[in-house]
Amino acid sequence: MRLWSLLVLVFLPVNLLQAVEVKGLYEIELIANSESAADREQAVKQALYGVLSRVLVSDDISKLPAVQQLLQGAQHYVKQFQYSLIPADAYSESDARLIRVEFDQDQLLEVIRTSQVGVWSEIRPETLIWLVVEEDGKRQLYNPDMLPDIESALSLASKVKGVPIMFPILDLEEQQRISVSDVLSADSRNLLAASARYEVPAMMAGRLVRKDQCWQGEWAFYFDSKIQQWSNECLPLKAAAMEGMQGAYRILSNYYGVKPNN
Repeated sequence: MRLWSLLVLVFLPVNLLQAVEVKGLYEIELIANSESAADREQAVKQALYGVLSRVLVSDDISKLPAVQQLLQGAQHYVKQFQYSLIPADAYSESDARLIRVEFDQDQLLEVIRTSQVGVWSEIRPETLIWLVVEEDGKRQLYNPDMLPDIESALSLASKVKGVPIMFPILDLEEQQRISVSDVLSADSRNLLAASARYEVPAMMAGRLVRKDQCWQGEWAFYFDSKIQQWSNECLPLKAAAMEGMQGAYRILSNYYGVKPNN
């Protein structure tokens, strides 16, 4: 992984000028193998785990006693659920259904409140993402209109993790000012200066490199006068995008999340 260096001390201000309300944090849609009681129970557990992974503050929620307790009685916290058909070309199993599950937020938070686990509220700042995409040895700045598959993967990852994102508009001025090299450079001054117009507290610079049938991701996150970096092994596109959003969620939730009794 190419490392970005901390070469400047002036970063984007940590504020909530670009904060938005993320709706639907306590509802989720996924695939159930069938409408049987056993498959519904398994799908509800998976749905609850997905919900908890985007509201709790923890590097690994699976190790939290509160999470284990909630998963054991997952169906008790269901507010409502609904099945819908899956397009015939989207899934091979004819009995499979999409299931949308909404959980009771108040009941979940009541359990969490006694566990001293941090919770990230629905008011969340937007993160600006500068992304370079590399395929067949060619690098280009990410443009959603030009790369719909990547746009779909990033949008899904943003929704799954509850991390609001935005991308630079790449108007003529920006195209003249920022290049692929600026996004990947160890010198972040030009990129940070260009990001100031968006008035966001967090900025992420990334690179997605296609290697045969998988994607290698490298990420640098600028927030709270720090840079944090991570990379993922070669993964399917959706999984690689999720690794980027998971890193962003970890950093932001640790900063903005609060204990229920505070």
